[in-house]
Amino acid sequence: MAKQRLNRLTKPKKSIKVVVQQLGRKLPFLLLILAIAASGYSLHRSNLFEVKISWIIDEKLNRSDIYYEQLISPLLDNKYLINLAELKESIEAEPWVARAMVGRIFWNKINIKLSAHIIAMRWQDKGYISTEGVLFVPAILVTSEAPLAFVDKDGTSKFFDDYQLYQAILAPLVITKFERSQIDTLTIEPNVGIILGHQKQQKRLKGFVKAYKQLRKTSARIRNRGIFDMRYAKGFALSYHQQ
Repeated sequence: MAKQRLNRLTKPKKSIKVVVQQLGRKLPFLLLILAIAASGYSLHRSNLFEVKISWIIDEKLNRSDIYYEQLISPLLDNKYLINLAELKESIEAEPWVARAMVGRIFWNKINIKLSAHIIAMRWQDKGYISTEGVLFVPAILVTSEAPLAFVDKDGTSKFFDDYQLYQAILAPLVITKFERSQIDTLTIEPNVGIILGHQKQQKRLKGFVKAYKQLRKTSARIRNRGIFDMRYAKGFALSYHQQ
């Protein structure tokens, strides 16, 4: 039996002219892609995206810009994706840094301004409370004559607000120690104790100021070693520090 022959349609061959026209239409797109790739390569090799940081550092920090650049260097590895918020967070994690103002000038040209904490109180001989009421605990402590603060670390913000209020009531008398446990207790220069309790502290402190103004004139013992317990409904109890 004879095999049936299949007739297949053959595609006509493209003329050279047609091929050239098709390539001509595609060529601009190919050139554009090559131009973009070349530009990207050129930018990558250029210093346009190189990170350059301008530092303004509070002299009280006693650190150079080299120290802080080393601190944030892991965050600068990807020069195409510099996160300013991460830079700020990393720098402000340093105990003595109160605030880091981080801004982008142009591309990866970055300006960083650092301000230092100012000591307002010494915290339990372990750290400090700043003039903004922030507790910070550096690895190395510095000598300070600031008032001593004894308070749980979670309550420092309210504690510092109360300290400022108490000091305003007492002025020109100066608080040298403020302790908050179950009750508030103050020590003022040179070594006078004031027990305020856990309520009506402002009223009691004003009562102390009035009484102390009169009694300090009568006795050096009161001026130097007196302890005023202001927790009484009427008046106060007076005792003395041991010599």
